[in-house]
Amino acid sequence: MSTITRAGQLRHDRRPTQGRSAAPAKSMFGFLTPQTKDSSDPLQNAKSAAAWLRQLPALDVIGRQQNVIQALDAMRKTQRIIDLNRIAGIEFVDAALGADRRQLIKQYIENADNSPKLADRIWQALWEMSQAFMLSYQTALEAAAAQAENSRWRAALPLLFVRLVHFYGTDAKLRVFKYERWIPAKWLELHQTYLRACEMQCDRQSVALPAAGSAAQPWSAEQEYLYVLLVHQLNTGNLSPTEIDWASSQLRAWSRRLSLEQIPKSVEGFFVDMVGREGMVRRTGNDRGSMLRYLDTTPLADGMERAIHSLRDAEMTDQGPVAVINQQRLAVLRKIQPAMSPSLHPELRRDPRFAVAVSARVRIGLARICQDLCAKAPEGATEASSSATEQIEVYPVQGTPRSRRKTLVEDDSLAASLSSWSDPMWEVKDRSVAGLRIAATGGIGQSLTLGALVAVRQSDADGWLLGVVRRLNKLSNEEVEAGVNIIAERMVAVTLAAKRRATEDMGYVVDGLDMSTMGERFAGLYLPPPSRPDKPLAMKTVIVPTSEYQEGRNVLLTTAHSIYTVSLRHLVEQRPEWSWATIQIVEKKARVD
Repeated sequence: MSTITRAGQLRHDRRPTQGRSAAPAKSMFGFLTPQTKDSSDPLQNAKSAAAWLRQLPALDVIGRQQNVIQALDAMRKTQRIIDLNRIAGIEFVDAALGADRRQLIKQYIENADNSPKLADRIWQALWEMSQAFMLSYQTALEAAAAQAENSRWRAALPLLFVRLVHFYGTDAKLRVFKYERWIPAKWLELHQTYLRACEMQCDRQSVALPAAGSAAQPWSAEQEYLYVLLVHQLNTGNLSPTEIDWASSQLRAWSRRLSLEQIPKSVEGFFVDMVGREGMVRRTGNDRGSMLRYLDTTPLADGMERAIHSLRDAEMTDQGPVAVINQQRLAVLRKIQPAMSPSLHPELRRDPRFAVAVSARVRIGLARICQDLCAKAPEGATEASSSATEQIEVYPVQGTPRSRRKTLVEDDSLAASLSSWSDPMWEVKDRSVAGLRIAATGGIGQSLTLGALVAVRQSDADGWLLGVVRRLNKLSNEEVEAGVNIIAERMVAVTLAAKRRATEDMGYVVDGLDMSTMGERFAGLYLPPPSRPDKPLAMKTVIVPTSEYQEGRNVLLTTAHSIYTVSLRHLVEQRPEWSWATIQIVEKKARVD
C-alpha cells in the first residue's frame, strides 16, 4: 500500500502550483495548442507508460507489479478506447516488467522450501500479473480483430496472439510449480485462441516485443502454444520448483524445432484435440478427426538425448560444485524423458504394485509424527525400547517381522473399512513392498509437499509405516495423490538432548544421569535396522530436525535401561524440515532405578 501511496503522491506533485509554469493556457489560437492527455491513464501510449514506470519504486518489485495490475484493471473497467497507441503502451509495460517476473520466479524458487508463506505471496503476485496481462491482451485482441481489414491493425495481430499465449504459458508454469492441473475450461480457452490465430493466418509469424530490444528472440503463436503443452508435461509430480524452472527453460529452447501438423508424419508421438478439454495425448493408433493436430517430439527427444550424453561426459572431467549441478540436471532429464519421448516406454518397476482400496490414517511432518507416536504409545515406548531387548543396542538385521496385514474377508470393501476409522479422508490406491500411492479428498492434502515425511497406518495392517513423498499430483482443489517411498516399517519416537560439559557445582544425578550434561531437548525418530525395504540399511539411523543436525555432534538418548551418548554421522537424506542420519554409539551407561 505504501508503494501505491508514493506513486499517487508523485502524480499529485505534477499539478501546477504557484511559482511554477502551469499547463499551457488556451489562447485565441487554441487549435494550435497541444492538448494535454489524461495523467491518470498511464497506458495511453508507450511514451506515457515509460514516464509512469520511471516514477514507480525501483526496488519494490512486488509493489511495482501491483501498480501495473491496478492500471491494467482500471483500463478495462473504465472501458477506455483501445487504439494502436494504447496497445503499444501495454506492450511496453509488458517488456519492461520481464526482468521483474524473472526476479520474482527466482525468489519464489529460493523460498519454496525454507519460507513457504513468503513463497506463496510471491507466487500469488506472479499469478495475478499473468492474469492481468492475459485479460488486457484479450481485450486488445478483440479490438484489433474487429478492424482486421485495416493494414495497420492487421499488422498488430501476430504479436497480440503471441503475448496472449505466452501468458497462458506463464500460468501453466506457475500451476506446475504447485503440482496443480488446469481445469477443462482453461484448455478450451487456449485451444480456441490458437485456432483463431490459425484462422487469421497469424500462427506462424515470428515477432518480438519492440521495447525488448533488437536482441530479443522472436516467437510465433504456434511456438508459444507448443511450449504451453510441453510445460504441462513437466507435471510428473517428482520435480522440485528449481528442477521445473530449469527443465522449462530447456524445453523452451527445444520446442522451437517442433510444429503441429494436420497429417501425422509418424505413428508415434502425440496429438491435440482442438475442441477438447485436455492437452497433449499420446497416440494410440485410433486417433482420427479433422480437429486433431499431431506433434512429433523426435527433434526434442534428440536434443534431450544429446544433453544427457553431454552431462554424462562432463561427469568424467568436471569436479567440484559443477559436478553436483551436472548430476542434478542429468537426474531431471531422466525424470522427464519418458513424458517427452515420441515412443511409449513403459515404466519398469522393481517391485510389482497391487491395486487396493484401503482407508488409511496419514500424519505429515516430523513434529506431528513424533507427537502422535508418543501420544499413542504405551508407557516407556517413547524411549528407544519396546521390549526387554533394547532396539538401540541390538536388533537382528535379517528375518525381522514385518507389520502384518489383517485377514480380509471376501465381502470386505472400502465402505466397510471406512466405517471403522474416525478420519477416513485418506485412501491407499495401490502398494508394493517399497511404496504406496495415497489419495485424499476434501482438500486435506493440499499442504502436502514433495519430500515431506509422512506416516501411514492402513486399516488392514497393524502399525505405522514411515515414508517420503516422492511424487505429487494435485488433481483439483479437493483431490490430491502422492507416491510414498517407504523408508521404515518400524519407528520409535525418541527424545534427544544436546550433550553439554558436566559442571560439578551445578550437577545433580537423576536415575544415573547427570542433569548438567542435558542440553536443549528435541524430538526425533529412531529407525532400527533394517530400514528402507527397497535398499536395506543395516546401520542404526535417526531422523531429527534439520536445524539440529550437525555431522559429528554428540547427543544424549535415554532408554528404559540405559543412557547413550550417540554421535550423528553421515546423512542418508536431508530435507529442509528433517535430516536422516546414521548414528554411532559413543558411550553407554546403565540407568539406576
